[in-house]
Amino acid sequence: MVGWLPGHAGGEVFGSLLVAAHDHDGQLVLLGAVRTGFSDAARRSLLALATATPPVAGTVPASIAVTAHWVTPRLVGDIAYRERTATGLRHPSWRGLRFDRAPEDITIPETN
Repeated sequence: MVGWLPGHAGGEVFGSLLVAAHDHDGQLVLLGAVRTGFSDAARRSLLALATATPPVAGTVPASIAVTAHWVTPRLVGDIAYRERTATGLRHPSWRGLRFDRAPEDITIPETN
C-alpha cells in the first residue's frame, strides 16, 4: 500500500487503496487502486502514516495525483485480480493484510 484516495463521502476513511510493487530494477511502481473488499472497520484501521511525496517511481496519473494521500509503504496487502494489463490490475479486490511478507519483497506480477 502506497496511498489512498478519499471515498465519495469524503472524510478520513478511504474509498480505495493505491497499490504498488517493485519492478525488475527495484523501483516501486504504481499498479492502481483497489476499491472493493473492505469492511468499514478495515477502512478505518488501514490508514497509515502520511508522507508528502509519492513513494513510487515515474509519473502518477493526474486523476490520482489530485486527491491522493501518500503513505510510507510498510504494509503488504493480499490483492485478488482478474489479470494484470500494461496499465495496471483488472478487477482488483482486497483480501487482507499479509504479515508474512515484507514490502521490499513484493514484485510486479507478469502481464496476461
